[in-house]
Amino acid sequence: MPALLLGVSVLATSLHAQEKPAEPAAQANEQPEQKPRPTRHKDRVFFKDLEGTWIAAAYRDKLTSTRSPRAAANAAGALAIKIQRDGRSYPLLVTNFRRAVLQAIIDIQPDNKPKSYRLAVAKEDATAINAADLSYIYFRGERDAQGTFNTLSIAEPYFSKRRSANYVRLDGALEDFINQTVIAGKYHDSQGAVYEFTADGDAILPDRKFAYEVSLDPGAARCDVIVSHSEREPEGKERIGFAWKGQQLQLFEVTGTKAPLACGKKPFAELTRQ
Repeated sequence: MPALLLGVSVLATSLHAQEKPAEPAAQANEQPEQKPRPTRHKDRVFFKDLEGTWIAAAYRDKLTSTRSPRAAANAAGALAIKIQRDGRSYPLLVTNFRRAVLQAIIDIQPDNKPKSYRLAVAKEDATAINAADLSYIYFRGERDAQGTFNTLSIAEPYFSKRRSANYVRLDGALEDFINQTVIAGKYHDSQGAVYEFTADGDAILPDRKFAYEVSLDPGAARCDVIVSHSEREPEGKERIGFAWKGQQLQLFEVTGTKAPLACGKKPFAELTRQ
């Protein structure tokens, strides 16, 4: 990963007090002269101002209303953008949940329009950077009263062909947001057996427990599925299909060994949230 070309240098200055003759009593309570504070560059954007996970607002809304990652992924363009510090650099990950593009942010520059900026990016594995290696991603945004960006309009080139789309910053990890929105909760079936899918990724069934993740790739199966978590249980083989029918969560057996997987026609459990 190349080092960032821009940084902020902090200069430390030591001030040594010098002895002065005692002031007359009449001047003892005089206040020292106040120096004017330096002017803050309100329009300047730093790397940390954009750090976090951003998801397309259209994807968030469709996911919330349908609780179906496959249905929500039909939205065109990039669905998630992640900017996270890694040592001295800031990688940029852009994905539509089918494939991903990884770049390195080299600089954040003002555009010629108000509240408009651009990311100067280069290949994440480049060993040297010059102007010819850079490409640009334009975005617009407005800070809130605390000076924070919560929404951005981004014209990313990889999946959206530079068409601007609105993105919202998540408070936490994408995985936790997906779990909470789609399936997290405690349920029971018609016989009273308890099922639970926690927001942090544990599936607790009447006969077994495993670490799960919701599949976001719409090409992986012909139905929505949860699978064994790829990092927490790399050898896991759990696969369960799911669908919402009104307020009931239906669970299905999953068949097939290669994508796209398929779900059974009838659910093996119909669950009601407790």
